[in-house]
Amino acid sequence: MRIGILTDILAADPWSGVGNYARSLVREWSRAHEVWSIGSARQAPGPGFAGHLRVSRWNWGWRRQIESRTDLVHCPQARDVPEFFYEVDRPRVVTIHGATVFLFSGTGVAPPPTPSILRHREHPEAVDLYLTVSRSAQKEIVEQYGLPADRVVPIYNGVDMELFSPPPDKTAARQQACARFGIPGAYLLHVSNYQPKKNGVRIVAAYRQLKEQGFGELALVLAGSTGWGYEPVAEEIARANDKSIIRLGQLQGRELAELYRGAEVFLFPSLHESFGLPALESLACGVPAVVSNVFSLPEVVGDAASAVNPESVEEIAATVAKLLGDAALYERYRQAGLARAREFGWDTSARQHLEAFERARQLYRARPSRG
Repeated sequence: MRIGILTDILAADPWSGVGNYARSLVREWSRAHEVWSIGSARQAPGPGFAGHLRVSRWNWGWRRQIESRTDLVHCPQARDVPEFFYEVDRPRVVTIHGATVFLFSGTGVAPPPTPSILRHREHPEAVDLYLTVSRSAQKEIVEQYGLPADRVVPIYNGVDMELFSPPPDKTAARQQACARFGIPGAYLLHVSNYQPKKNGVRIVAAYRQLKEQGFGELALVLAGSTGWGYEPVAEEIARANDKSIIRLGQLQGRELAELYRGAEVFLFPSLHESFGLPALESLACGVPAVVSNVFSLPEVVGDAASAVNPESVEEIAATVAKLLGDAALYERYRQAGLARAREFGWDTSARQHLEAFERARQLYRARPSRG
């Protein structure tokens, strides 16, 4: 199959959740298929592409080039679908990563919907098939966007098991991570973009409770880029006035895996997730996770992680304390997490995407009008 994928998100933020999703699929597809990068950049944003089809006012033939070289076009995120996507006469597939903007409208947990998001709600016929990343996300998209369930296909993300793997020696892994990142000792870890739905304020508050309950030597490492909605987290960190709370920026690849491997427990009690890939990455590294008991996370991690009410600081803190205080329980979750993570491969995800693409091509051929 000749797949055209919109890659401006890869050029702008390759290590975001959506960037990771797109990059991983391109890697898998390119083993047996022709993958074309499409976007406004001057060149493809990385390896794995047959070439780059640039859309610009200086390239008058861009539409003809896309239509002649691809069998289908895929936009890997629904938030900012460019207008040219709808002008291409090819099967169109869009991945919607959840419905946070509608579920939490007016609460401050999610930003307002973009015009592109609203277009999916108002004119879904312009897209042949929608994809999403879990059954939980499919349910909320059907409810919040008003899309037919048979036009929203759930396909799980994968974990790069070559990159995210358990260390042979946990003590050595902790020491290595502490030395590289300037962490004083054993640490809890959270990785996200710190939007309000990631629950950063309660994570910091739970950590403060743990220190008051006798875990004074434990550090809290907060990794990831920051942007919209980070201010309340920054204020909570400032109130704590604790040098054991360590902010790291966005880490990539092996550095991120190294940070995971050295952690004692991974904290991911999100108010909302459509999938929750960082939780699986931590499990793949042999690090037990504390996750929320709502939306996609129970579906994704199953019983391989400790689930909590994300709105209860006390429950988050108590669950971490229980894990750290019970060696047998900790080891049970560590083993269960490793087994669970192995169930999610990007090769499987890529194959299921290709199956969905074939269905999109059938729907395209049956489309009453094209263009």
